[in-house]
Amino acid sequence: MRDSVAERSVVTAPAQRILRTFRERLLAGFSWNVLSAVALQGSVLVSTIIVARLLGLQSFGAYAVLVSTVMTIATIAQSGSGLVATKYVAEFLSADTARVGRLLGMCRVLTLATGTAAAILMIALADFISGDVLHRPELVPQVRLIALATLFQVSVAYQFGALQGFGAFRELSRAGVLAGLGHIFFTTLGAWAGDLEGATIGFVAASGFRMGVFARTLKRVCIAHRVEHHASAEREDFRLILQFGLPAGLAGFVTMPCLWFATVLVARLPDGLALAAIFAAAHQVRQAALQLPMLLNAVSFSVLSQLRGRNEAEDFRRVFWSNLVINAAFGIAAVVVLIALSGPLLDLYGGDFKHGTALLVVLLLSVVPESVATTLYQIVQSAGRMWYSLFAIVIPRDLIYVGLTAFLIGRSGVIGAGIAYLVAWTVAIALILPETRKKIPG
Repeated sequence: MRDSVAERSVVTAPAQRILRTFRERLLAGFSWNVLSAVALQGSVLVSTIIVARLLGLQSFGAYAVLVSTVMTIATIAQSGSGLVATKYVAEFLSADTARVGRLLGMCRVLTLATGTAAAILMIALADFISGDVLHRPELVPQVRLIALATLFQVSVAYQFGALQGFGAFRELSRAGVLAGLGHIFFTTLGAWAGDLEGATIGFVAASGFRMGVFARTLKRVCIAHRVEHHASAEREDFRLILQFGLPAGLAGFVTMPCLWFATVLVARLPDGLALAAIFAAAHQVRQAALQLPMLLNAVSFSVLSQLRGRNEAEDFRRVFWSNLVINAAFGIAAVVVLIALSGPLLDLYGGDFKHGTALLVVLLLSVVPESVATTLYQIVQSAGRMWYSLFAIVIPRDLIYVGLTAFLIGRSGVIGAGIAYLVAWTVAIALILPETRKKIPG
């Protein structure tokens, strides 16, 4: 009898260590991050459903393509500022608050410059984007309207990253609730009052409101930590940007155009706007399934950066492996539940969306490899191996996705894009594993 008890103790010990590490290092931040994401991502999901019902399939397809274009350009223009802010705020906060202030000042100036340039460029290229790229010349006025949202979305990226670096997850959750409510209000009001043009204006207003909320929250957190947010930068700070921020920004320059180009390929199919609407809805449900792993990763990356800065190798390993196991479990559970509910979930968008059930199932299957890969990738990020990751991980993964999409979409229709996405993230695990094994502190 005693032997069986001892055997059970040996079996349960790893699970107990994982749960203890989760409670000690990650639970508090994760709980607040869940509230923030429920508010932010939940508001996007709710507003999308409302807008889809108000606009109808065709107009909503156009709206989805416009929003996808803005988010693609904004992610490129961020230049990795969100990741830079998270990593180096967390790493230097306990030892060098002056340096934290300088890095945040650099991120603020950088995102203001790149966001403004991106918005102006989008306005200038509205005819090209609408006519030559999207093959929808009637969307020129909407492209020019929505371009301003690019500046707001770029600024939010570094603000959000900085708050995560500070570990200010409670403040982040409060800001997320307020910004989420604003998103629902502005986009719904716009779609109700002015169809596609109104929804476009509503998205711009919601983006501006979100930027204002996070800017105010970050200012308060900086004051609480006695960080001078607008301090001037030094040469060593620029070196960190070149080593980490530049390749991270270039990764976005690769990833987002590939994601966007897949949407464009869908939109170019016969009845393309309707398929683009279904494609966007299926991806939103996939993103909902990824929320818990993404939220835990946001907390763990901040914690891992702090531990690396303090050279606490044992705690670093415990946090990483605990995070990996919990994220894999979350991903599998979410996929099982959402596949079972795939039909009713698409019905929320409207009766015409039910034809996307098979696509949704394929995209949901990609959640497990994507959550595992992004968790493994934190080792690469925390080690600062961003140039390596750009050429050995990001570019191969994204080229596989867009290449397979172009190959399969003509044969299998929109579901081909889903299959390509699943394959690309499965390959990503194999690309990340060798570097992960080398860079875990020993």
